[in-house]
Amino acid sequence: MNNFSNEDFCKSLPKIELHAHLNGSLSETTLIQLGSTNSDIAEYQKLKHVPPHERTLNDCFKIFQFAHKVTTSPNSVYAATKNVIDEFFLDNVIYLELRTTPRSEDGMDAETYIESVVEAIKDNEKDILVKLILSINRQHSLEVCRQHLDIILKMKKKYPDIIKGIDLSGNPHHGRFSNLQKLFQEARDHGLFTTIHCAEIVNNDEVKDILHFEPDRIGHAPFVHPRYGGCAENWTTLQKNKVPTEFCLTSNIISGTTNLYENHHIREWINNKLPFSINTDDKGIFHTNLSQEFEYALKYLALSPLELWQISLDSVDHTFATSEEKSLLRFKLEQWKKGTFEQRYKENLDL
Repeated sequence: MNNFSNEDFCKSLPKIELHAHLNGSLSETTLIQLGSTNSDIAEYQKLKHVPPHERTLNDCFKIFQFAHKVTTSPNSVYAATKNVIDEFFLDNVIYLELRTTPRSEDGMDAETYIESVVEAIKDNEKDILVKLILSINRQHSLEVCRQHLDIILKMKKKYPDIIKGIDLSGNPHHGRFSNLQKLFQEARDHGLFTTIHCAEIVNNDEVKDILHFEPDRIGHAPFVHPRYGGCAENWTTLQKNKVPTEFCLTSNIISGTTNLYENHHIREWINNKLPFSINTDDKGIFHTNLSQEFEYALKYLALSPLELWQISLDSVDHTFATSEEKSLLRFKLEQWKKGTFEQRYKENLDL
């Protein structure tokens, strides 16, 4: 009888990625290709070498500048996007939602930046379905956020099959969702799905505002449950609304919002049977991939291989894909279970 490792299983499993920042997902190979210096590459990857007690969430946000330095032209943005898509495909990701904030550089306005990302998605010929979420950065002024929303709505009208959602991202120490809620409601009224980075720091008032807005998904959520600094009222609201949560295990460890994989707040969602997905966040910065994240879930969260397959299947429901696209993704996962899983893994792995 052949022995198949956890690594083999997680690599083979078709996966759904719902929380991947474009500029945090650049591999060392891509950075080199785009002309990044050795010192900048070292800075981009440095967090994996910093002791956990010395890392802060603020440190993570500073890292993005090194990706921005080499994605300043339409060609470099296109190449970066194409490479990221190819790398997720090689990791057996069958559905990918990339997210990025509209950016302006010398010789490239925000619309051109988005066009470059979209063109790379349109040119993708790999067997991976890719959609785009455009972000509003909470650190920006209300005026800039308004301008970005106008651009996002314009581009969504132009590329409705690719641009599917809007995200609230940026350093949670700055800005408030309540100041931007009208913009997110406007985006929703124009047919965009909404996902919001939530409770990356203890801020129960803002979490309350976000949960009452009822976005289509929330991201991270390390400080929602009362055991982790949240409050009972917000946890009760989440249990009632069942808003799907995008978890990023390694990201939370390295950014310091969680101390150990074994103690990750995802356990509360598992125990209470709340909807969630497992994602990478920034695979380049955090030196991970989605197969590794699933392997950590298998190792540290006492989940079985069959439960991981179920997480992938359930994640399809949380995508911003069309009903037809979701049906195709479910078919691929069901076929894998009937074929590869039952033939190669069922008798070798503890189910």
